[in-house]
Amino acid sequence: MKVIITENQKNDLLRNLILTQGWEIASSIVGGPHVLAEMVFNNKPMEFLNLYKGVEVVRSEQDKDGILFRVSKGDNIMVLHEPSTVLYVSHSKIKSFLDLGFNMDNNSIRKLINLWMSKNHNEFVPSLFTSFDVRFPVMPWINTVL
Repeated sequence: MKVIITENQKNDLLRNLILTQGWEIASSIVGGPHVLAEMVFNNKPMEFLNLYKGVEVVRSEQDKDGILFRVSKGDNIMVLHEPSTVLYVSHSKIKSFLDLGFNMDNNSIRKLINLWMSKNHNEFVPSLFTSFDVRFPVMPWINTVL
């Protein structure tokens, strides 16, 4: 029996794989980050960020100054430290793919994320951006399960 997968189904499968397993796995299947960026997101980095449009936004229980943007409990893609308005962006989930898949520099990534935040979460206005690595979090609560 043959199973025919349409282009839309393939893109949906790859998008779901990115959300559940990470862009590195999806990229290894299709031949690299540039191929993934072109194939699934038409070389439009905002389309990649829009994968995360429906993230849950919750206040951290460990640090009341932290607002978590998460795919699921313990899977934070961004953390806003409210008093300082510093936005910590996941290096492994967001920043590295924008860099490697779309050849974006730090300034372009910052502008894109700022635009995405203004369209999707305009109640939060970050003043500074930095990235975090889940293996070496800058704040111990950054990836805790609530």
